[in-house]
Amino acid sequence: MSIGPPFFSIVLPTYNRAHMIGGALTTVVNQTFQDFEVLIVDDGSTDDTSEMIKSWTKDPRIKYHRLPKNIGNMHCRNLALGMATGLWVTNIDSDDFWTPDRLEAFADYVKAKPSVGFLFSNGYLHRYGRIIGYAFDPATPIAEGKVPGHYAVGAEFLPYLTTNLAIPRALYQKYGHYRKDMVILDNELYARMLADGVEVGVIRKPLAVRRIHEGQVTHKWIEEYPEAVEALQAGNTPPDVLAAEKEKLVYEVAGYLLRSLQPKAAREFMLKELGCKAKSSPLYRQTFVPAPGLGLAKAARRLWLMAKHHPLWASDEVKAVYRIIDPLIAKERKAG
Repeated sequence: MSIGPPFFSIVLPTYNRAHMIGGALTTVVNQTFQDFEVLIVDDGSTDDTSEMIKSWTKDPRIKYHRLPKNIGNMHCRNLALGMATGLWVTNIDSDDFWTPDRLEAFADYVKAKPSVGFLFSNGYLHRYGRIIGYAFDPATPIAEGKVPGHYAVGAEFLPYLTTNLAIPRALYQKYGHYRKDMVILDNELYARMLADGVEVGVIRKPLAVRRIHEGQVTHKWIEEYPEAVEALQAGNTPPDVLAAEKEKLVYEVAGYLLRSLQPKAAREFMLKELGCKAKSSPLYRQTFVPAPGLGLAKAARRLWLMAKHHPLWASDEVKAVYRIIDPLIAKERKAG
């Protein structure tokens, strides 16, 4: 049993996922590195989350706080940060999983490189009942050490996911918590950290499973754009770089809208933000494809991904991950 604060505080916000959160918690308590606390903040769930969580809180490392009403993800994360006592703060979403060595790999990294303050790993992407790839190609060049603040915005420079990120608690105390008015994105805080010289570290091994499923909250892509721009500004981005990054964000948002079968919304958004310049983009021309046509293409892509990534011909590495997560997914389907 450890003496003093735990090495990790694990932040786990949740809302109406009583049938799923048990899988996430199972992969946490089965870690090879056991020096942690888990801080569950329930954002006013109306299902039986509070009842099913009782068995988990028999473990004194697992704390549960339920809000009387739904107030939003960033509020929950801030509440968890206020409860945290660990040296490092890391995250898991209630619909995601960790590999058993996730915390051990992070602990080994930060002990070897104590100057790093913004550490993230690779992860698997799970969709359509398949592991369809990685959060980023392990061979992708990624800047480490001190980087510009705008690197925290978008996936172009630092392809991190919240589930795969860890930051010293002392840095949250220094830079403050998540802005409550940033209701969708959390990267404004990270942009300020990086702009001030917080060093980046990357673990290229996938150590988590990020699930993409219909039960997730629908993304408000257009609403995310102004928050992303604020994050760029918070990172002290030079004017010329800011203009270029804003344009990239416009096309990124439009691409998401197109894949969500909203071609008209994508086209109008590009015209609003970029004017006539948008018309020279291949993406703009794609917005004239009718939604049913885009839907057929999306369905065909789904079938192709399911065939390409069938578990029967997965690598031994991926098959080992399936052996961990498939029983947990089967259990939640039965519960749901």
